Amino acid sequence: MISPSEIERNELGYRLEEVRGKHLRLVKRANPISDWSVFMVHGGGGRAGQFKHLIKVLEPNMTIVAVDFLGHGDSPAPNRPELYTADEHLSDLTVIYNSHRRLHNVFISHCYGAIHTLRLLDTLKQEQRLTEVAGVILLDVGIRALSLGMLSSLPAFLLEYLRPLARSFSNAAIFPPTTDPALIEFENTITSNNRMYMMKVLAQDCGNQELWGRGLACGKAAMEGIPGALLCGEEDGLFSVQSCREMAQYLGVASERFHVVKGAGHLPMLDHPEEVIRIVSEFLSSLQGAQQNTS
Repeated sequence: MISPSEIERNELGYRLEEVRGKHLRLVKRANPISDWSVFMVHGGGGRAGQFKHLIKVLEPNMTIVAVDFLGHGDSPAPNRPELYTADEHLSDLTVIYNSHRRLHNVFISHCYGAIHTLRLLDTLKQEQRLTEVAGVILLDVGIRALSLGMLSSLPAFLLEYLRPLARSFSNAAIFPPTTDPALIEFENTITSNNRMYMMKVLAQDCGNQELWGRGLACGKAAMEGIPGALLCGEEDGLFSVQSCREMAQYLGVASERFHVVKGAGHLPMLDHPEEVIRIVSEFLSSLQGAQQNTS
């Protein structure tokens, strides 16, 4: 029987690109006749394949770039914890963006990936390049850092032993009771490849309120003048709707651009893809319409 990872490779391809001396799996759908690029940035423990429904819908109209950060998805996972920090991910994302950007660029970023994106926007602001960014869509990210005590405090070898227990907690937080069991099994099979020496570093950074706060402060200043949207799952067990709403307000996202996806959990682009596609497509259409009116 074909594995979930093989299914996604067949759907999205398998290509490694050298980034800062690392080899990262990159999903790229180049559109030579479009001057728009969409960068899809996954969260901690996620992967590019979690955006697969959006990729299929958007690729006929614009270039799509989605990465598996080191240790995630189909990228290698060396046992070097220092390579999984927030600063490392930001540096990798910066290189990928600079290598694949087009005239108009949009970010669709999930959870922890949103923090990397906001920090990248700050870098572009300092370089006076924010005009390159046409819009930002954030998914399931709240105003406060996560509390992931067990993952961040225990040694990695013990976390591997306790993986089944950690899995039960994460499933309860990520997937609402109405989620298709086949989707849960599919996701669990792929993410079981996430090494705990990586997850421990991610948990420490995701639970670092100072780091989280710096990312938000960077994003708040950089987002001024950039159209933004924020989507969250109604039943997300990691970030409440209220926390996501406060995040949207803090970043200056217009109230009509804050969307609660009913019945969805922490991965609305997987458990309610049609609604997420509708919201994202409408937002991108508004950006392209605004650009045409100013050109």
